[in-house]
Amino acid sequence: MFERRDPDCANAHNTGYFPGGVYRYTKRFVAPAEWRGLAVLLEFEGVYQRSQVYLNGWHVGGRPSGYAEFRVPLDEHLLIGEENVVEVVANNADEPNSRWYTGSGIYRPVHLLIGPALRISAAGPCARTLSVDSAQATVEILTELVNDEDHTRRVRVSTALTAQGDEPVNAAEVVDVPGHGRATVRQLVTITDAALWTPESPTLYDIAVSLESEDEVIDSSHDRFGIRAIDVDASHGLRINGESVKLRGAAIHHDNGVIGAHTLDAAERRRVRILKEGGFNAIRSAHNPASRALLRACDELGVLVMDELNDAWTRPKVNWDSSIEFAEWWERDLEAMIEKDRNHPSVIMYSIGNEIGETALPEGIDTSRRLAERTRELDPSRPVTNCINAFLNLVAPPDEEKVQKKAAAARAAGRQETNKNFILILNLMMGVMTKVMPRVLKLGIVDKKTRDAYATVDIAGYNYMASRFRGDSALHPERVMVGSEDPATQTVAIWQDIADQPHVIGDFVWTGWDYLGEGGLATIRYNDRARLYLPYPALAAGTPNIDITGHRQTQSYLNEIGWGLRSGPHLAVQPVHHAGEKQTVSSWRSTNSIRSWSWEGCEGREATVEVYADAAEVELMHNGITVGRRPSGAAAGFLSTFALDFQPGELVAIARDSDGREIGRDSLRSAAPNLRLVVTPEVDRLRADGQDLAYVAIELADSEGIVRPLQDRRVEIVVSGAGTLLGFGSGEAITEEGFCTTSHSTFLGRALAVVRAGHIPGTITATVRAEGCESRSIELLVV
Repeated sequence: MFERRDPDCANAHNTGYFPGGVYRYTKRFVAPAEWRGLAVLLEFEGVYQRSQVYLNGWHVGGRPSGYAEFRVPLDEHLLIGEENVVEVVANNADEPNSRWYTGSGIYRPVHLLIGPALRISAAGPCARTLSVDSAQATVEILTELVNDEDHTRRVRVSTALTAQGDEPVNAAEVVDVPGHGRATVRQLVTITDAALWTPESPTLYDIAVSLESEDEVIDSSHDRFGIRAIDVDASHGLRINGESVKLRGAAIHHDNGVIGAHTLDAAERRRVRILKEGGFNAIRSAHNPASRALLRACDELGVLVMDELNDAWTRPKVNWDSSIEFAEWWERDLEAMIEKDRNHPSVIMYSIGNEIGETALPEGIDTSRRLAERTRELDPSRPVTNCINAFLNLVAPPDEEKVQKKAAAARAAGRQETNKNFILILNLMMGVMTKVMPRVLKLGIVDKKTRDAYATVDIAGYNYMASRFRGDSALHPERVMVGSEDPATQTVAIWQDIADQPHVIGDFVWTGWDYLGEGGLATIRYNDRARLYLPYPALAAGTPNIDITGHRQTQSYLNEIGWGLRSGPHLAVQPVHHAGEKQTVSSWRSTNSIRSWSWEGCEGREATVEVYADAAEVELMHNGITVGRRPSGAAAGFLSTFALDFQPGELVAIARDSDGREIGRDSLRSAAPNLRLVVTPEVDRLRADGQDLAYVAIELADSEGIVRPLQDRRVEIVVSGAGTLLGFGSGEAITEEGFCTTSHSTFLGRALAVVRAGHIPGTITATVRAEGCESRSIELLVV
C-alpha cells in the first residue's frame, strides 16, 4: 500500500519519515468439504509487526517480531462448507521501534498449508552434510512426522536426493508414529562423486520425501539442499570443502529500494546478482533474519550468508523495539530462523546479535552464552558469531534496573528517544571516527569489555574494530574474527591489512546496497554542517557502493580493484557544478564522483578527476593532451587525483606497470547537445505468476547513449496490458518524492521503474515521457 511520509512522525530519520500505524487484512473464503479432518495452517514469512491473527473472531496466533516466520492453526475454528473470515492485525503504531525502514504489515509471502492428520511436519526435511571427501559425501536427513490420530500408525518414509541430470539416491525407513505424537526419522544417504556446492559452482540437490501407508502416498515434502563442508579455525581461516575463502562482505538491510519492504523472488535475486557482479561474495542480513527469497537467490548464485537474529536483546535502542519481547520470544525466534536456514548451503554462520551494549556486563554475557548454546543445539553444523561494537560496550550503563526504568518512563511519557545524551556522544564519535577511534579502540580496557562475550561464540564479530585484529590475535591466538561491519571508506585498507591474517575470515562493509531509513547518514553535502542524520526530506542513507536502484557507484569499482578482481583503470569525476563548494566530511562516503564528463554550463570551472587503478602509474589525457602522471597502486590507495578546467571532449586514463608498459585504459566522452530518453528493460519476458518483475532503466542521454547528469527532469511512465507499475524512483537520498506515483524526477540523469507481471499471459506496454524528449515505448511478453 502507499503511505505518505510525515516530517513530524516519531520514527523520524530512522525510517526515512515513514510513520507506521495499525493495519488490518481480511480474507473471506469457503472451506470445502474435503478439508474435513485435515490439518490446515497459515504460514507467515514476515509481518511487521506485533501481529495478531483471528479466524471467525477467534484468536489463533500471532508474533511480536516483524521478521520471524510463524504458523497458526485454523482447524479448531474452521467452518467446513461455510464462509470463514481470517483477519490479520499488524500493530506498527508504537514508534520508533526500529533504527531503519521496516515497512509495515504483511510484506513477505503467506502460505496456506493443508495436510492429513498423519503428515510430514510443516518444517519439512532437514538435510546436513556429515562428511565430504574426494570419493563420496554422507548426508543426514531428518524428517519429523506428526500424528493427530488417536492411535499409533506404522508408515514408510522414502527419500530421494537428486542433482540436476543425475540419478536419484534413495533411502527408506519404516517407523511407528504414536497417536497424538511425533516421531523423527533419521536417514543417512551416501553419494559417490557428489557434486559439491561452492560459490563458484553452486550445485543444488532436490530433496523429495514421501510418507506412505499401506502402499499409498499420504503426504510429501520437497526442498533443496547443497552438499558442502564448513571448517573454521584461527590457523586456516574459513574453508569451504577444504578451500580457503575470504569474505568480501556486504551488510544489507531488507528493503528493496523503490518497491519498499516488499519481498519478491525477482527483487531479491536481482540484488544478489548485482552484488556478486560487483565483487561481493558474502551478505550479512542486517539486523534481522533474511527472507527465504534472498537465501534461494544466494543458494543459486553462490553467495555466502551471515544470517542475523536481531538488533536488541533486553536493552532498548529506541523506545518500542524488540527488547520489550526479547526475554519471552528469543528462543522461538531463533528456532524459526534456523528452521528457515538449515537447508540453505549459502548460510555459513549465524549472528545472534548486533551491537548489543549489555555484552560488556555479566547479564549480557550470560545471555550471549545461552543464545550461542541454543543455536549450536539447533544446528551444530554452522559457527555462531556475535557482532560487537566495543565503543558501545565502553559507554554501556552498568545499572540494568536504571536502564529499564528510564526506558519505561520514556515510553510512558511518549518521548521519542530514551538516550539523547548517548546520541550526542555517537554524533561526536562519528565526526572523529577516522582519526581518533582506532586509537581509542586499541586501549586495554576494550579487551576487558569484550573478551567474555567473545568467548561464548565461535567467531568474534568486530564492528568498527579492525584496528584490533592483530593485537587481539596475540592476546587470544585461537580466536577467529570477522570484520562484521566497517565503513565503505575503509574497505580497501582493511582488505590489504587482513591479507596475511588467516584468523580474520573477511570483512563486511556498511553497506553493500543503499537502503531506506537512517536518512542522510552517508551523504556528502555542500555548504552544510556535519550531522549524523538529516531532517526531512531525508529518505535513504546514501551509502556509496550500490544505490537503491541497483546502480553501481564509484566505491564499488574501487573495491574490485582493492580486492584484486580487476586492475582498472576506472575514471570518475566529482560533480563539476559543485566545484569550489565546501563538502561535508563523511566517515561513510569518501567521494560523490560519478562516471561522467558531461557538465554543460560548467566550462572553465575546475574539475576533480579520479582514476582508480592497480598500477605503478596512471596518465590522464584530455582531448589528446597529457594532463599529468601520478603514482597509483596499493600505496596510493589505488587512487590518483587530477585537477583541470572542464572543457567538453574526451578523458582517457592509461594505467602502466613499473616498466612503463600499458596495462589498461578507460575513457569518458562528453555528451552531444541532443537529448533523448533511453528506456532499457533488464528482461523482456516475464512469468504470468503475479510475482515476476521487470526492472526498467530510464536515462536522459544523447543519441549515443551517453547520460547527461545535469538534465534532470520529471519523467512519466504509463504501464498497460498484462502487468502493473510496482515502483518508480531514483537513487536520490534526499527527496520529497515517493515511489508509488507514475512520475518521478531523475537523479544525475537516471531513474528506475519496476513492472510487475499479472496472472494472465499477454503483453505489457510501458510508455515513458519527459519534457523536451520524444516518448519511448517498450513491450514485455508475459507467458
